[in-house]
Amino acid sequence: MSRLDMAAFVRETVERARALAPEGEALRADHGVSLAVRAPSPGYYRRPRVLRSERRALGGWLLLPVSWLLRLLTATWNPVERLVEAFTERERKRPGKPFHGGWNSMAGHLARGLVPRTKNPANPASVVMQVTDRRLQIVYVSRVRSFTGKRGLVEAGWATDIRNVTWIRDRGDVVGGDHEIGFVDGSWCTVHFWGDGWSRMSDALPLRLSHLDAIPNPR
Repeated sequence: MSRLDMAAFVRETVERARALAPEGEALRADHGVSLAVRAPSPGYYRRPRVLRSERRALGGWLLLPVSWLLRLLTATWNPVERLVEAFTERERKRPGKPFHGGWNSMAGHLARGLVPRTKNPANPASVVMQVTDRRLQIVYVSRVRSFTGKRGLVEAGWATDIRNVTWIRDRGDVVGGDHEIGFVDGSWCTVHFWGDGWSRMSDALPLRLSHLDAIPNPR
């Protein structure tokens, strides 16, 4: 995808997500987001199932037998699930610590929400982060179109009171667009804002830091 096509894709995705911005709240910033590549990825069964009424595309049908087999194995032999997650959740060895806190921490819930499960794993949903005057929220935007070309579903996901977000730290020294987001429980998660214009996200969150600044109140 060219730079111009990428910019148009990001713009369209963000605009579609705005339909689910909380009514009565001021939208301060919004941008396409994903879990940073260097961050550990939550196991398949920790990821939320979203867009349940989404139409299953051809790629989804082709992967369906594999999904059924995996469900059968994990339903009858639970250690298989643990084995799968043990391999998928191993932290990649990249510069800088990308994640702090368990999967049930605030950062953990954010990380899990950034890699959702859908009926179409070959054509995953795009994720948009929205910051309002009251909350931080993620929105899922389907990339699957109907046979008539109609655009897919849009669905609100995990959200938290904006007062639970304490800082954001630019990690462009490692990967351009990477940012750590910290929470009141002491946890933090590294996310990646794709495309241009992500500086508005940093400005909308409390206590903007550079990679030269220390993490506040480490636990």
